[in-house]
Amino acid sequence: MKRYATLILAALAFAACHQTAEPDVVAGKVQIEPIITKATEVNFEAGDKIGLTVVAEGASENYATNECMTFAADVFTSDLEWYADVYTKADLYAYYPYSAEGVPTAYFAQLDQSEGIGAADFMSASKKGVLPTVNSVAMVFKHMMTKLVVNVDNQSGAEIESIAIGGSPRVTGLDLVNMTFKDYEGELIEEEAGPVVAYEASAGKVWLAIVIPHSESMNIVVTLSNKKVLTQPLAAMTLKSGGQYTINARVLPDNAIVSASGEIENWTDEGEIGFDGEGTTEELPVSFVEYDGYFEYDGVTYKTVKLADGNTWMAENLRFVPRGRTVSGDPAEDSGIWYPAANAEKTADPASVESLGLLYDAATAFGTSAVTLDNAGTFEGVQGICPTGWHIPTVADMTGLVGHCTNGDLTDTDGAYYDATIKGASLSVLKDAGWEWQFASMRNKSNTSGKGSYTVTNYDDIYGVMSYLIGSTMHNQPSTNDDGSLKNVQYYYLMPTYNASNEKVAVAYGNFLVGASLRCVKNK
Repeated sequence: MKRYATLILAALAFAACHQTAEPDVVAGKVQIEPIITKATEVNFEAGDKIGLTVVAEGASENYATNECMTFAADVFTSDLEWYADVYTKADLYAYYPYSAEGVPTAYFAQLDQSEGIGAADFMSASKKGVLPTVNSVAMVFKHMMTKLVVNVDNQSGAEIESIAIGGSPRVTGLDLVNMTFKDYEGELIEEEAGPVVAYEASAGKVWLAIVIPHSESMNIVVTLSNKKVLTQPLAAMTLKSGGQYTINARVLPDNAIVSASGEIENWTDEGEIGFDGEGTTEELPVSFVEYDGYFEYDGVTYKTVKLADGNTWMAENLRFVPRGRTVSGDPAEDSGIWYPAANAEKTADPASVESLGLLYDAATAFGTSAVTLDNAGTFEGVQGICPTGWHIPTVADMTGLVGHCTNGDLTDTDGAYYDATIKGASLSVLKDAGWEWQFASMRNKSNTSGKGSYTVTNYDDIYGVMSYLIGSTMHNQPSTNDDGSLKNVQYYYLMPTYNASNEKVAVAYGNFLVGASLRCVKNK
């Protein structure tokens, strides 16, 4: 929130000069004709507003203070009339943009300029010795802040989500009489921390930002769609009021190379900003906020539901991509994450991720680099890639929900939705309870030496009927290859049956290499 205080301009005490001839003017409305362009367009736009202060010679107080004037037909006007004494000169002071709180004595940097830099632009103008006139008064408006233009050559392989400038001041005092800066004397109330987020003026190529002139070292912060954040320091340089600096950045997968120079019409070309030292790469934190009936995880909203088993489950499949990982559309790739393929063509379908979620192998779901002989049995109830306070379902969670295992060795007749007739839980009953199955297909791979492929079965025009939900409880002892390495291990999963004679969900088991859906369970 910007804070302003009213600037009381002291009246300039000059003796009125004796006029030997009557000036050829009559009183009328004050009109201001701006001479310079503003930061956003080639000129002021209809509806733009400035604040005008008029100080008449010899007066004990300002004739007008912070008069709001609106731009139309090439001039700023209001209901303000000139004073009747057409022989008395006045000094005029104006600023843009107008503040109803009073003539600003301070400027607070606008940290979020992602929607445009117009609101961050600040200009002032002054003209002395003006006689009342029917003509508009020409005033030269000066950009008081500094404009940065960031040209980006993106070679990172990911999209740029944002460009930001760090290290610039947050506030400065203003002396609008002299059109200069001064020390800020007010109390700085803490606002949102962080750099100035720039405006994307040309998609993926050019970003703009307005900052306070200063001599501090800055840095450029590039946030990529793969969640990497690249930070590159800029060399210290004195940024001048009204100056414009062009930063040329080449963004690579793990760093940004920056140089700066250039010019732009109606701003003063002020040389170059070089880069200083090596930049850094970091990952964005994974955000998680939980609400009644849903949560937001890494910026994505998921429905949740408390079921009759007493557990709160995710009511839709996870589509979270861990930092540094890439989703694959080729099931032959051991990427650990795949797109669903619930379609007649049995091909990866990125467009269906929002409705069906992603497919994960066990290692990815468990949050480990690999499932091995040593750790295969240690993942029961693990959080894995679930949000904090949630876990990957255990076999007890599964049987407590649907009651039955397909091989008959685990039957819990007390399962909340167990139906002895179908030996499992009815899909339609679960849907009515708020837990609808999403048929996402699966990525199948029988063992470490096999080749992965999509399995897409369909029934009654529903594709992806063959699908799993990942569980964290190990089903059998691991098998090994001839060299003693892990060949296969199975975990309990949930699996639907959907055909003419039956539709249900039961506990099944699958090997650790399949790509399956994931729904997390809230810890009790």
